Amino acid sequence: MTNCKPVLLSMPTPSTPPRPVESFEDLQAAGLSGLLESIDEGLPARLTGEIQERLAVDPEEMATLLGISPRTLKRRGESGTLTPVESERLYRIARLFRKSTSVFESEEESRSWLKRPQMRLGGEVPLEIARLEPGAREVERLLGRIEHGVPA
Repeated sequence: MTNCKPVLLSMPTPSTPPRPVESFEDLQAAGLSGLLESIDEGLPARLTGEIQERLAVDPEEMATLLGISPRTLKRRGESGTLTPVESERLYRIARLFRKSTSVFESEEESRSWLKRPQMRLGGEVPLEIARLEPGAREVERLLGRIEHGVPA
């Protein structure tokens, strides 16, 4: 018979509850569980204004990026919270802006690139095709190639 030693399992320690996402910086810093919870509960509508300002787009363009009407965007601002679907779309746009800012090392260059038709995206405008997840993924792939100096 073999000599078996008991294995001591460590008890999980209570973790700090995730901090709510309140700003663009919070989106960057949020862990997965906090981000998922915040999106599921609905991100604060004021985040649309912050991201809209950083991207230098007008409210109509922001509404289009979120897949809603300008009137609905205004109502969300009054109610204070986006729906989970709108929150996910806003996160997608913020994620691309963060990635492009990292690649181009400037918010100004990032804004410019995201708003111009890109030959390597078939002449599409990155922000416009990022309204849908497959477009956003293609924009991210292109940013990855640019970041690593890989030709298209």
